[in-house]
Amino acid sequence: MPLITPREAEALMLSNTDLLGIESISLGNALGRILREDLFADRPFPPFDRVTMDGVAFRFSDFNDTPLTLQGTHAAGHPTPPNLKPGHCWQIMTGSVLPPDCDTIVPYEEVTITGEEAQIECHPVAGKFIHREGSDASPGDLMIKSGTRIGPGHVGMLASIGAAEIKVTRLPRLKILSTGDELIPVAETPLPHQLRQSNGITLLSAVHQWGPTEVTWEHLPDDLAATTAGIARALENSDLVILSGGISKGRKDYVRPALESLRGDPLFHGIAQRPGKPLAFWKSVVALPGNPNSTLTTFQRYVVPMLRRMTGTPDAEDVTLPLATSIKRHPFLTQFLPAKLNHEGKAISLSPQNSGDFVTPLQSTGHLEVPPGEGLVAIARYF
Repeated sequence: MPLITPREAEALMLSNTDLLGIESISLGNALGRILREDLFADRPFPPFDRVTMDGVAFRFSDFNDTPLTLQGTHAAGHPTPPNLKPGHCWQIMTGSVLPPDCDTIVPYEEVTITGEEAQIECHPVAGKFIHREGSDASPGDLMIKSGTRIGPGHVGMLASIGAAEIKVTRLPRLKILSTGDELIPVAETPLPHQLRQSNGITLLSAVHQWGPTEVTWEHLPDDLAATTAGIARALENSDLVILSGGISKGRKDYVRPALESLRGDPLFHGIAQRPGKPLAFWKSVVALPGNPNSTLTTFQRYVVPMLRRMTGTPDAEDVTLPLATSIKRHPFLTQFLPAKLNHEGKAISLSPQNSGDFVTPLQSTGHLEVPPGEGLVAIARYF
């Protein structure tokens, strides 16, 4: 099977990724979830002329450099007060309803209060420190669009419009399967020929960083029967199975034969890229290479877009950055290089020694995607 390009691989993966169903959840469980309905303002925002400073409120026409008489205190949460007497003012609090016969607010910092009188120590400006009704939004305005990942600010808006229950994408059910007899549990001391397991927990952490899911991780031995049984179990209850390792052509690489016995031929096996060339894909199954740098890079490049498609999140916009130093193209392979940004906003490539080097990428904030060809490139896609 010939190698395909990263763009072709991504297109195949996304076209074979189904949008998950919808569930209703309470506002208290909304953080991080993907909204599946447009939500609108149920009232003006703000819903009244809102005072934005603690101080005094009065009619500008009553100001003549003489002290104003305090009529009382008007606090946030109190209904509209009675009409203000001539030459009087209210002590007023941030967040309160502006009395309808007042048009001027002066902060306490510019007022001297003595007994029952307030001396204004500045030249007041009518209309200042007043957040006008409906100046942010009108009833029926779109406040949060379907496909939005709900953050803390969105939660506050949901509460403000009374959205006690919302429709969201149900949580993706993911299963991570790592492979390799050379890998032992983290808490154990490895022998000279062994390594501690890292890919499984790395992928688990990457999924958690992406967003809320139902995800579990299991490690499989290098055995065809065990690999086949483990994948079969995972397929029963998962929307997406993510494998790490066992997908190359080694004598102990059993992922492809196991999956072929369960799902038939892959949609593709092999991408013209470095790292991650052996990546393979069946519908609802991604088999990532086992080298640490390859595993995390290909997760970010291919699995994250799949998660976005599954949950109804809009595709991410391409970001292209200038490079601090030009990079030599590979004749026929797309290169994925860990990178960080300098103070000028240019990308600095952090070339790992090989696909098993997961020390160098620790300094990175993302990856560069350098297409194949001749010569050098000065700009590259950043993800």
